[in-house]
Amino acid sequence: MVPPRGPSAGEQADVLGVPEGTLVLPDTPLVDRVEVLTTSAPALLPAALPSTLSVVLPPAQAAAQQHEQVLPPEEATERPVAASGLVTSHPGGAGARDGALDRHARLVCSVLGVPAAVVSLVSRRLQLFPGAVGLPEPWQSTRLADLSRSSCQQVVASGRPLAVRDAREDPALREDAVVTDLGAVGYLGAPLRGPKGEAIGALAALSPEPRDWTRREVALLADLAAACSAELQLRRALSDAAEVRAAAESARDEATTAQMRAVGERRDAEIAAARSRLLLDLSQAVSRAREAEEVAASVVAAVRTGLGAQLAAVALHERGSGALRYVASERSRPGVHPGAAAPAGPAAGQVAPAMETTPPVDELAERFGDPIDVPQGALVAAREARLVFSPDAATAAATATSAVPVLVGVEATVHAPLLVEGQCLGVLTVGWSAPRTLLTAERDLVTALADAAAHAVQRCLSLRAEREAARTLQRAMLTDLPALPHLELAARYAPAAAGHQVGGDWYDALRHPDGSTLLVIGDVTGHDIGAAAAMGQVRSALRTLAVATEDSPAQLLARLDGTLDVLGADLLATVLAIRLTDDGHGQGDLRLRWSSAGHLPALMAVPGAGVVALDGHEADLLLGLAPGSPRSEAEVELPAGSTLLLYTDGLVERRDSDLGEGVERLADALAGVAHLPLPDMLDALLVELVGVGGSDDVAMLAARTR
Repeated sequence: MVPPRGPSAGEQADVLGVPEGTLVLPDTPLVDRVEVLTTSAPALLPAALPSTLSVVLPPAQAAAQQHEQVLPPEEATERPVAASGLVTSHPGGAGARDGALDRHARLVCSVLGVPAAVVSLVSRRLQLFPGAVGLPEPWQSTRLADLSRSSCQQVVASGRPLAVRDAREDPALREDAVVTDLGAVGYLGAPLRGPKGEAIGALAALSPEPRDWTRREVALLADLAAACSAELQLRRALSDAAEVRAAAESARDEATTAQMRAVGERRDAEIAAARSRLLLDLSQAVSRAREAEEVAASVVAAVRTGLGAQLAAVALHERGSGALRYVASERSRPGVHPGAAAPAGPAAGQVAPAMETTPPVDELAERFGDPIDVPQGALVAAREARLVFSPDAATAAATATSAVPVLVGVEATVHAPLLVEGQCLGVLTVGWSAPRTLLTAERDLVTALADAAAHAVQRCLSLRAEREAARTLQRAMLTDLPALPHLELAARYAPAAAGHQVGGDWYDALRHPDGSTLLVIGDVTGHDIGAAAAMGQVRSALRTLAVATEDSPAQLLARLDGTLDVLGADLLATVLAIRLTDDGHGQGDLRLRWSSAGHLPALMAVPGAGVVALDGHEADLLLGLAPGSPRSEAEVELPAGSTLLLYTDGLVERRDSDLGEGVERLADALAGVAHLPLPDMLDALLVELVGVGGSDDVAMLAARTR
């Protein structure tokens, strides 16, 4: 391990007010997650440093560390990996061999120059190697080892990286299975984290010879472990999504079964036939719905038609407050005050006898604006999970606690809860303008309609939760922009409108150790959670390569394309990479060098010179299309005070025009707002070019020279 540069450890401790023997890491973008490295072998550390080496994190990293969860040792060894859904079991035996995780192990070997590496996950009594390269037999085939003698267990228990120069010199590690069984002497491991941030295993580099691990190597392995953890977490998200889809199909089957159940006993064949047709039509209508409000609209239309009702409405529990509010309603009686009818939105009020005059209704509508609470019967149906029927308004008013005459002209009412596995999602309300009794066939039909509606609503709510989870995951992957002395940076990510899938748009900005700045924007093809997962792979690989090399933009994209090919990543992606360096004249001008893998050109707004597109050379092929193909780059001067804009196609793409016209529209718009502060400029461009609720995700990254 390399001792800290500059002041001695003791001098740094005095300056920062921390105990002597503490290694202080600089606030550098190279280290995403480095916590505490400890070893009980004094011979593994330089003479100037103590045997036990603590690491003080930069403030940003220390804040992030507070959210990490570390399993106690007893929990870490008692949590079976097989139940986690994070790895795929080997079809040929007990091992957990996984081709994708093998590629992560190969990447560790390539980046750190070691002959062997493992992705190790802890089970109840064993450690599994679903990803492994270079292990001796039989472990390369069985992928299993004893957990009682495991460096991985130490990494999981502490939740921190572990660096060991020579495990044979450490009494606590010399009996480790890594040493005795796998023949490793030098060991470097970083924790892998599950969906809740808990440590579940380790990504480890194994050396057959003693090795002094450097801080850069620790940081690189931490980056690679974060990328591997992201893949494991995305697998959990994909597994959850598959369960949601299976539940949606099951809900549809249950709705069909409910139709058949509801047909039951009936006295009239005509009612039975009409009922079956109604339920079938409703099932087909709600199967296409993506939002719960769409289901509600289909249900009220079917109810009015099938039951000859004058009023039909569906109330759902509001997100957050849990209050019951009508989201869709229809009624046929003419002359009802529009504030009371509320064809869409929170509707209704208490059921009460019809008023003889209209002024009280007008007064209530003006007073309350939007219609108010649901009727008493709907609240009872939701609270007690049972059907509530009132043959006339007088009966309903007699049981109400505070009758409010907002629903005019309604006599008989029935309220049916929308139940799924005992949980009430809302209420279906049906009303008739005349008193009546409710036939058994009608009661069964209302119950069946409510059952079908409930499962359709549940499916839509599950899909909404899946989309929001995917978007949350995607936003979590987007990088916080660094603070730079010579550049002001700002970014925006605007998701597509509700109902559209999450995409693979992303941006990144990082400061290279040589002082240059790298700006990147890209778009992985696809509009689903798979695209978000692929985006995470591309972003993690590019960050690692960018920091570990001094490649030019063209060389970086070529290396990235080759790395993704070696890893077997099945994807296509556009990427624009720009490197900014000081031109050396001291006037604030920067030298801009860029390379494009099929991405749209960046725009540069120069004070007094207008807006120009960086299209000095044709964009090269997309990543993943032809790895190994030559890549080109170009260079221009970026004058002081200039504004640079990188963006994805969602900002300029329109069905009625080609991308070239869209880029021209963007250039015209940028010319009018380039003088604004960067955040205001990006917001103005989004409003002008996309508006509210675009059909595609949009990512934007802007830079302005100071």
